[in-house]
Amino acid sequence: MSCNGMAFFPANFMLQSPHEEDHQPSTSINQMLPSCPPQDFHGVASFLGKRSMSFSGIDVCEEANGEDDLSDDGSQAGEKKRRLNMEQVKTLEKNFELGNKLEPERKMQLARALGLQPRQIAIWFQNRRARWKTKQLEKDYDLLKRQYEAIKADNDALQTQNQKLHAEVIILTKYTYVFIHLSVFIFSLSCRPCFMLRNALKFLFHQTSIQLNN
Repeated sequence: MSCNGMAFFPANFMLQSPHEEDHQPSTSINQMLPSCPPQDFHGVASFLGKRSMSFSGIDVCEEANGEDDLSDDGSQAGEKKRRLNMEQVKTLEKNFELGNKLEPERKMQLARALGLQPRQIAIWFQNRRARWKTKQLEKDYDLLKRQYEAIKADNDALQTQNQKLHAEVIILTKYTYVFIHLSVFIFSLSCRPCFMLRNALKFLFHQTSIQLNN
């Protein structure tokens, strides 16, 4: 037996007056409801459950179709990355040479002129600044390395020259010592007897040999 919406109420429900309701015994909810098979209620429950599932599914879909995270090049996740053409790259390079800091107004102008997203312009400038800083560090390193090598070469040359001068000083010192002793010897020849000549020569040669060996 199928039950419709009107079967929930008795036929004289709308014709009863308030006084009749006071004298008539109250009808229980079980008497008012028709005798519907249990499977009909299960069908209603399953229908309500499907409606609930559909509503929750809509909410999930709406949340899933919201704003996705953007990738590094400014495109949405799942989209194929869009490569810049040569004209776009040249234009961006010229603007980067004018100033590596990207103002919001200039970013919007470039995006409109090149047909790109503002986020793509910002990321391109960010990556270009990183490459520029890396090249600057490499240039600074090469410059400092060349300066260090030049200073080291000068220092090595000075060390070599210092060693040569030190050797010359030693030789001059020995020659000076010999010259002094020879001068003394020549002076002594005119003042002393000849028997003292042999002793003076022995002493002079002995001292000279000691100085030269040192």
